[in-house]
Amino acid sequence: MAFWKSKNTSKITRVLYGSDFHGSELVFRKFLAASFQYDASVLIVGGDVTGKAMVPIINYNGQKYTSSLFGNDMTASNSDGLEKMKRDISGVGFYPIVLTPDEANHLENNHDAMSARFEHEMKERIRRWMELSQEKLTPAGKTLYFMAGNDDLFSIDEVVAEFPDIKDPDLRRFEIEGGYEIVGLSYANMTPWRCVRDLEEDDLTKKLDEIKALIHNPETTIAVLHVPPFNSGLDTCPELDKNLKIITQGGQVVMKSAGSPAVKTFIETVQPMLSLHGHIHESPGHVRIGKTLAINAGSEYAEGILKAALINLADGAVKGHMLISG
Repeated sequence: MAFWKSKNTSKITRVLYGSDFHGSELVFRKFLAASFQYDASVLIVGGDVTGKAMVPIINYNGQKYTSSLFGNDMTASNSDGLEKMKRDISGVGFYPIVLTPDEANHLENNHDAMSARFEHEMKERIRRWMELSQEKLTPAGKTLYFMAGNDDLFSIDEVVAEFPDIKDPDLRRFEIEGGYEIVGLSYANMTPWRCVRDLEEDDLTKKLDEIKALIHNPETTIAVLHVPPFNSGLDTCPELDKNLKIITQGGQVVMKSAGSPAVKTFIETVQPMLSLHGHIHESPGHVRIGKTLAINAGSEYAEGILKAALINLADGAVKGHMLISG
């Protein structure tokens, strides 16, 4: 445990980093709590913050509520049971919406209404997260750097901008205590799902060039780049066929590198002190790319598990780091 009990008298800036919470209420609250448990003054969220689905809870005149989560039927007959149902759904990143049978039928048959409601639910959860963050972190002298990812709508950035104490590093530069700087990029290389912030490599390179122009001193820069570098060991995931089904051979899942060559080139040429990544949930770990320490914290949001990284900064360098899970 020498990492946490160093005799070094230099002031330590402790960073807590996590990514790909995908709307999980439970994981985000664990993340905030971890900043107090581990005495981190800088919190960084690296993207993909919204959930992937709404889950209807059908209200039968307030007498009975029914829903289903991962194929398991749920029923409640009072307000306490309803609230537990909502918590269970929110904990894994989905959005519980209470509807009458007629309202459910209307949404199911009206694509525009469904999309509008989905965006509303995503924005409202992020707004509650930001309110909670300001309430808990600001009085404690902690700062949250909160960035969207390729899976997130641009309207999420607008919600984050409503909160002056929360900093969004996407295509921006901020100075951090201890003489460090942070820049970020929410975009990713093209995925099979063609998400809202997916770009072809040439266009991603242009975005990375914008980031490069913001950096004053690479040796003390934290680059929060949602997508990991290609073929780095931080970007290994199952290979999919044209129907988005996992490919297997001989009973084994076929794995591939899905990171970005443009991001790898950026790290190799700019050599920031630290690069923080997400996007590929299955590849937590760290690697050295030249002088840069690159970290992917991984994600198990659907199980309600917080995956994060703790990093100690002192004397203009990374003095220690570890991955945590819980």
